[in-house]
Amino acid sequence: MRSRPFIALRLPEVAHPGETFDVELSLDSASETPIDFVRVILQSTQTLWSMGRGEILAVRERLLVSEEVAGRGRLGEGVHRYRASFALPDDIPPTHMGLVAELRCGVRALVSIPWWLDAEESGDIVVRPAIGPRPRSEPFTGASARESGVFVEVSLPDRTFAPGDTLTGAIAFGGLHGRRASALEVALVGVERVHVAGQSASSEVHRLSFFRDLAGTHEGREVPFRIEVPGDLAPAFSTAQVSLEYALEAVLEHSDGRVVHRVPVVIGPFAPRSGGEGKRPRVGVARWRGVWARAGQRAGLSVREGAGGLGLRGVQDGCVVEVAPAEEGSTQRSAPGLCATVHFAEPWGLDLHVRPRRALDRIGIVTGDAPFDRHLRASGREDAQVLGALTLALRAALVAFPEVDLDDARAQVRSAVGAFDESVLDVFLGQVTALARAVAEAGASLPPPAAMVAWLPAWRRFAEDSDGALQVGPMRLTGTFEGAQFELTTRFERATPAGARLALHLDPPIGGAGGPMKAAGEAIAAAILAQVSRLGEVAEEAVSVKPGEIAVTIMTPLADPAAVREVLRSMLALAHELRGERRGGPYR
Repeated sequence: MRSRPFIALRLPEVAHPGETFDVELSLDSASETPIDFVRVILQSTQTLWSMGRGEILAVRERLLVSEEVAGRGRLGEGVHRYRASFALPDDIPPTHMGLVAELRCGVRALVSIPWWLDAEESGDIVVRPAIGPRPRSEPFTGASARESGVFVEVSLPDRTFAPGDTLTGAIAFGGLHGRRASALEVALVGVERVHVAGQSASSEVHRLSFFRDLAGTHEGREVPFRIEVPGDLAPAFSTAQVSLEYALEAVLEHSDGRVVHRVPVVIGPFAPRSGGEGKRPRVGVARWRGVWARAGQRAGLSVREGAGGLGLRGVQDGCVVEVAPAEEGSTQRSAPGLCATVHFAEPWGLDLHVRPRRALDRIGIVTGDAPFDRHLRASGREDAQVLGALTLALRAALVAFPEVDLDDARAQVRSAVGAFDESVLDVFLGQVTALARAVAEAGASLPPPAAMVAWLPAWRRFAEDSDGALQVGPMRLTGTFEGAQFELTTRFERATPAGARLALHLDPPIGGAGGPMKAAGEAIAAAILAQVSRLGEVAEEAVSVKPGEIAVTIMTPLADPAAVREVLRSMLALAHELRGERRGGPYR
């Protein structure tokens, strides 16, 4: 009897170009099995994505070598161990997970079994350049072009750095001629460049920034900066098709515009600096915290605890609002930016979904609002309700965001804009405030299902009489009856009301409820069923008794929910009987 063996791989987590490493392979066979071969394969793959990572454009094998550790024969029952050795080429590219390009290296073990499913196992290896000697330091000064009059000068002790270093320097500016400098951003920028079939594309994959408010800073005054380079930042590399380059970007904001100056720098796998200065707090991060706190205060939001200062939370127009930086590598593979979630005061109950419209997407409700219909697609249980919920203000608030995900409970929005620029954050928070206001207004005026419009006054009257609340969208009512909490929920078949479910909540729960009932309990349950039958068609096993609730299901929608009072009275009597309480009345 043949079987597929269980494969276990042991391989290094990190390997360096030019290095030889071993792979240990263990095969655990449950029975004697014939094999054609056992092969271990080392593979380096380059994958190129379209911008936005919507589709794979090309896949290229940059390295494919294998070693056969066992030939044709029989694999006996038990554990079999093998070893393979591989030498990484000196020019193998490092592991890279960019926005457009991915470079991966891994090992795959293959057991070929004749006339049977082969057995396979694989694992990734992170390829990193080996640590080398640091080049001799070369101090650098440079300045931007002065055609517009305003210029910035950059002074660096060196342009070669390693992950874990502190990038320090100074900026000075001049040529303002009465214009006012407002802000300065100094950033270490990583750019991914891809060249394929005569086409070139680039995307920013890293941005580490230092911000400075320049109010009161005079021309010619040196403004020092420091940027901590993360220890896991990918070093620069270059291949024929893919490269990762770094530059220091200084941006001076002034009353008439901005000046941008870029200085190429090298981030490489170099040995630590000898006698380098000690670690200091990240000046840029402290700045970002201040930016978020101020912007949040203006928008009525507070800094979230435990978010490192880069997260806001608060209540706007009854909606809980959360704002945070959007991280790279989301499920939608979007660029970094800002994201916000607006939690509704209560669910709308419309089966509502609003998503970005895809290129060939023709499904969805047409609102007649051209910008909205071009950008977004809406769907829900009933078209009329969805159109009523998507008010003019809500549609306008949603189209302000490139990415939207809205349902009955919350709206998630995102913009690929700078998370640390105060003016950009203010604009984003203003858009989020407008969205929260539009959500609150739309939620307060949701239309009922079209088939239940005439019944709405009766439902509202019963909600008021029972000191309860009515959710108009799903026609769901919660209230109290003789001190007990109940819930009346409309059941739908697609867009058509198809009945109702009435549930009496038991607090505290009744132990043993749901089991066989005594004669008195059965009589009361039969009375409940009789009461329910007067309201409409009854489902099989219409009465449900559980420790936490007694519920009945009606197959006919209710025009006037006040008709359930007698049913609730019988349900309360059954609850008393199950608790062993002795009360007067017809069910004692």
